[in-house]
Amino acid sequence: MAFETIGIDSLLFVAVLMAIVGFFYSNLGLGGGQLYVPIMDLFFVSLVMKEIVPLSLCFAFATMASATYSHSRKGLVDFRLGVMLAAGGLFGVVGGVLFTSSADERLVKVGFAALLLIVATKMIHDLYKVRKESAPARADYSTRMKFAGVGVSVLTGFLVGSFGIGGGVISVPLIIYVFRFETRKAIGTSAFMGAILTPAAFAAYAFREGVTIHYDLAFTLTPIILVMAIIGSTWGLKKLKTRAVRTIFIGGVFLAACEMIYSLLTQ
Repeated sequence: MAFETIGIDSLLFVAVLMAIVGFFYSNLGLGGGQLYVPIMDLFFVSLVMKEIVPLSLCFAFATMASATYSHSRKGLVDFRLGVMLAAGGLFGVVGGVLFTSSADERLVKVGFAALLLIVATKMIHDLYKVRKESAPARADYSTRMKFAGVGVSVLTGFLVGSFGIGGGVISVPLIIYVFRFETRKAIGTSAFMGAILTPAAFAAYAFREGVTIHYDLAFTLTPIILVMAIIGSTWGLKKLKTRAVRTIFIGGVFLAACEMIYSLLTQ
């Protein structure tokens, strides 16, 4: 039981931080693992990466499921496309789980820190690049579009399985640029895709020999994140300016990368 090695003060502080992440990230098509993992790495010092990642998958699922629910109520989820992309992503999930559960701890942290830096840089690029909104999505997709989509989805699944993220950093741009969705519908469809891949990755960890799942932490923190993500995504569809939130969380992702690098240097 993880509660035996984690103080109540640390647990409460982590719960508040993760509730904030879930509240805002449910509006960005991101599962929040970019911050869930570094937060746990910093405060849950007794846990290793292959224990942290399955927990992050639980929390990312709560964020993505909440975003799917709120976006679907506005007609902003393409379920058919989401299922197709998730099917490709499942192949990547298997590879990602095998990587994190068997690779050296330092290698996993190096990979995650590199991912965070790439994510933050990509978010800055998208935030300040002047680009017209995509044209309305097509009702049908060419074979080339389908192959491109499924191919990138395999990478998305690998990242989900490896690092406990929702995969939106790859799937949102994929849906916007390849399938020509407007941003909000791309976010909703990406959230649905993540809501399929994250529990699949968690199940793979649960059945993986040598991996410990801390169900006490999962059952304690996941409902908090789920409620805050539902509130955040519902409110955000009406009120939130995505540009401002992205700016704040770009800084958060860079800080998370610095924490991971610090952890590597002090091991």
